[in-house]
Amino acid sequence: MKTFFKIMLAGIMAFAVLCLLCVFYYNIPVHITSKTGATDYAWEKHCSYSKMTEGVGYGRMNNEGFNNLADYNSGTPIDILLMGSSHMEATNVPQKKTTGTLMNAEFGNTNYVYNIGVSSHDFIHIASNLETAIQYYKPGKYVVIEISSIQFNTQSLENIITGNVYRLPSYDSNIIFFLQKIPYLRLLYFQYKNFIKEAENEEVQYVPDPGNNMEAYSNILASVVKKIYAVCAGSGVRPVIFYHPHLALRRDGSAAPETDAAYLGAFKNACAANNVAFLDMTDAFMEAYQNSRLLPHGFFNTAVGKGHLNKHGHKTIAQELYTYIMQEDAI
Repeated sequence: MKTFFKIMLAGIMAFAVLCLLCVFYYNIPVHITSKTGATDYAWEKHCSYSKMTEGVGYGRMNNEGFNNLADYNSGTPIDILLMGSSHMEATNVPQKKTTGTLMNAEFGNTNYVYNIGVSSHDFIHIASNLETAIQYYKPGKYVVIEISSIQFNTQSLENIITGNVYRLPSYDSNIIFFLQKIPYLRLLYFQYKNFIKEAENEEVQYVPDPGNNMEAYSNILASVVKKIYAVCAGSGVRPVIFYHPHLALRRDGSAAPETDAAYLGAFKNACAANNVAFLDMTDAFMEAYQNSRLLPHGFFNTAVGKGHLNKHGHKTIAQELYTYIMQEDAI
């Protein structure tokens, strides 16, 4: 019995040390079901985070559980509502290096950007939640939507039209909720999930149907974009969708976007036909790589050019969005 208790005590002490280390290495809040419906879930309010599994990110969620420097109070004037996935959530970079924070620094007092980007909220979920988000936050000028893919499953697009998009679950009650608060257990689950899914990031990606008829696909995509425009126009705001592709390195040291030209063309055409601004970050990313050898994705502790946006990607996107909006406002 004495030996047993020694082993048990040693195990408890080792577990405690690992949890302490994870406070700095991988410590993220627990996400809870959104009460507003603007997103499927948000993080716990006013919780600090730190991540060193992919890049080095740290900061503090605001009173709504979103990655903003400032809290949001009912009636706070928002000029630009930024919606997106884990790329806009941006817990892989310091909070002052995120797209939303950099845009606010660029605009100064001209426009206020509020970021509700949350992990796993891809284009399908954003489009599904768009109307509720606009009604709740009442942006005055723009809704900016981030996408990292332009290829979608046809059924998923149809679900947007019919209102049948599944909502992302949150385990925000019972024992699972409390287990998520233990940093080392959270890290083990993160590693297990990545191993099983062989994922490069935590976004839900929809793979296009192998037998997709491009004409039929383009038609349903156009219907989705038309709905986005109608929702925005009904509230007097302008929709802007921006796409940020990964760049693949070639043997000769050059880089090329990992983009299917046919699907990109279908998305551009759908936006052009429905008065939705579409910003493709490909040229800006390529220019940054050709001039400075900077890739928009990937970190020193990950595969080259893979995974989430790094500080260079966020900076490039913030500058491109700032330039576009200032030009539009000047018209």
